[in-house]
Amino acid sequence: MDGPAKPPPRPGRKRVLLILLVAAGALGVAIVGMATREPSQDYEQAAGTSDSQRIFGGVRQLDDRLGEDGAPVQMQLFLDAQSETYRDQFLDTVPPLVSRKVRSGELKLLYRNRSLTRNATELSFFAIEAAQEQGYGWQYAYLMFRNQEQAKATGLDEEFLQTLAEAIPNLEVPEWKDDFEAGLEPGSAIEESLIEQDKLAIDLSIRDEPAAVVTGPNGTEVVQDAPDLDRLLQAIDSVR
Repeated sequence: MDGPAKPPPRPGRKRVLLILLVAAGALGVAIVGMATREPSQDYEQAAGTSDSQRIFGGVRQLDDRLGEDGAPVQMQLFLDAQSETYRDQFLDTVPPLVSRKVRSGELKLLYRNRSLTRNATELSFFAIEAAQEQGYGWQYAYLMFRNQEQAKATGLDEEFLQTLAEAIPNLEVPEWKDDFEAGLEPGSAIEESLIEQDKLAIDLSIRDEPAAVVTGPNGTEVVQDAPDLDRLLQAIDSVR
């Protein structure tokens, strides 16, 4: 008859200490992570991050320009990134223009902030301009259009705008934040730029809908009233 079962061997003191140290280290990392978490991370992750990289990645950007400076056709796009009404117009036109015309060197796009509420300095406009300082303005505008519902649900404030900046790989967020906050100061270079963009739209008689001004070797064509992709492609052909 077998005797009573022997209890399993107890772990050595060194092993116990090692386990405790690992657990304490993990807890410390978690506490530090909670203590250093930015407020903007309370929001959901921005939608469209991978799509933005696919659409704009590798395309030359400088300030408001997307594409090669020597492209034969230039298109100024007057857009309001806070307008839910024309969200689909942007998403249905800009990505295919980039893939079909900008990447080939035929077209360069210039971004123009144009408020459809007659307020030349909407908050998101400052954020887009700040991203342009690093050559990521088009990615930022794309994310703003993609995340309008989230902005409406959580509130379009500085914390939300920072979540979009954080969603752009290689964008220096502290630098973006400095430029954004400096832009909000009265009389800043960004504010003056936004006022000039609004004045340009007025001088060109741009109506209160998205519009494009297309310029090429054969002249200039103004395409109004939220043009679809076919109308924009026709305008490119007519001035090329």
